[in-house]
Amino acid sequence: MTIDRRLFLGGTAALAAPGLARAAVAGADTSPAEAKALAAIADYLEAHRRWFALPAMAIVVVAGGRQYMINSGNRDYEGRAPLAGDELWQIGSISKSFIAAICLQLADEKKLDLDADIRTVLPEAPLPDAPFTIRALLDHSTGLPDFAPSFGPAGYRLWTGFKAGSHWSYSNTGYDLLGHAIARIDGRPLADSIEVRIARPLGMTMTRGAINWRDRSRYPASYATLRPDRPVLRQNALAPAPWVDASLGAGSVASTLTDMARYLRFLIGIGRGQGGGILSAARAAEWLAKPVVQDAANPAETYGLGLMHRQSDGRALLHHTGGMVSFSSSFHVDAAAGTGAFASCAIGGTGYRPRLLTAYAVQAMRLAAEGKAPPAPPALAPPPPPAAALATIAGSYGPLMIAATPAGLVATMAGTTAPLELRSPDQFVTAHPALADFAGVVVRDKDRVIAIDHGPHRYVRDGMRAPLPPTPPRLAARAGRYQSDDPWIGGATLVARGDQLLLEGTDAITEIGDDVWRLAEIDWLPERITLMGTVNGRPQVADFSGRLLERRDG
Repeated sequence: MTIDRRLFLGGTAALAAPGLARAAVAGADTSPAEAKALAAIADYLEAHRRWFALPAMAIVVVAGGRQYMINSGNRDYEGRAPLAGDELWQIGSISKSFIAAICLQLADEKKLDLDADIRTVLPEAPLPDAPFTIRALLDHSTGLPDFAPSFGPAGYRLWTGFKAGSHWSYSNTGYDLLGHAIARIDGRPLADSIEVRIARPLGMTMTRGAINWRDRSRYPASYATLRPDRPVLRQNALAPAPWVDASLGAGSVASTLTDMARYLRFLIGIGRGQGGGILSAARAAEWLAKPVVQDAANPAETYGLGLMHRQSDGRALLHHTGGMVSFSSSFHVDAAAGTGAFASCAIGGTGYRPRLLTAYAVQAMRLAAEGKAPPAPPALAPPPPPAAALATIAGSYGPLMIAATPAGLVATMAGTTAPLELRSPDQFVTAHPALADFAGVVVRDKDRVIAIDHGPHRYVRDGMRAPLPPTPPRLAARAGRYQSDDPWIGGATLVARGDQLLLEGTDAITEIGDDVWRLAEIDWLPERITLMGTVNGRPQVADFSGRLLERRDG
């Protein structure tokens, strides 16, 4: 997991999708309505590839007892071999529902109590004194950090940001602990438990419970951003991604489209109270019974035992996404309609997930079963801001000129002009060579835009006063690029601007101990940055929630 804002919160680039091969649809005989729906889904998949410059991508849809596969792109780096349909795709955190299913199985077998502390099974877990129930770990409600190591050197101890149940914060660490607990109970590697307990009984014969080098040739060529040290754009120059083995409970399953179709049918059954031959009906009902609210501002979005619960078009949907170093996936299931969709793309590190595609596929196939035409898919382009809002930003900021055009904002600096991509009303990114290293932040005084903050710099609007306070030398010494060679971790840049230290130049961090920092915006988040190994007053190592990064300025 590349360190980015999500970890601590939960222009034009080179077109990087090699061989933008047209989607190929395969499946059982279709009705005219289903054929139209599948064509619309295929078109929407192609729209995703064009809009985001994506490499190989595929989707499988189940409806009415039938399945349909849509493959687009090539499986090789040379762009000569189209996807064949039998490739393995890394499903990422969708694996968490496999972990939840195994925990429910073990509860059926009286080998695990979901409401017991995990230390009844895994006493060596380096957890603080608060209770950590299996259920709360499955729900991400314990307050553990997202990606801290589950175990460490002598004296290592995990921590929490909040009292269990008082907030919700995604924790891969919690699921890794669950994986160790399953392995302890079963007396075998977690990957074997996933295959023996879930995959094989469901007929998922090609699915793997771990991601290993020995299966590398079965995966499509996969990509990551060429410059992971820069903000992600809509379209990014890509490079072949590094290969990473994975056997964590947080996400290590690899599967084919055909096997994922079987898993979608299993989840459809779960949504109807059926255990699919691997769970009792009571446990199937329990799986969906008590999801917890993820965000108090949006109480309809809930999470329970490895599954997201969503509402769309008046329908109750099961959902999850998955992101790996070089794959991004999503599924949706409408159990009442008997439809489901899983999609994966051979790209990582951009934050992209094909969630809009799988949600649309489920909706289109449900309507097809009713004899209705597919609706127009959701737009991929965000709605343009009002012209008046753009006009408030347009202006001269010393060497930086921002202009509003019918296509949006553009920046001119050092003789080069490039479009700006708005992340929010007050933040933008761009491929402009002078501005590509950081996001730009709009500084306002009430309704007036008075400056643009960018990295360590502030560009003050002509005719305005917006001086930065002086930067304390101690703060300036902590700024720099900190990097790990582990592709999961990546790197992060700390920026000193005025009297603030900011993660990636956008998110202020505050010191809560001796060189221990957290995001200033939300005080209950569990993530921590500890700076250490000081030489000449400059820390040489940054501990990002237990993951070590080295200073690499230059």
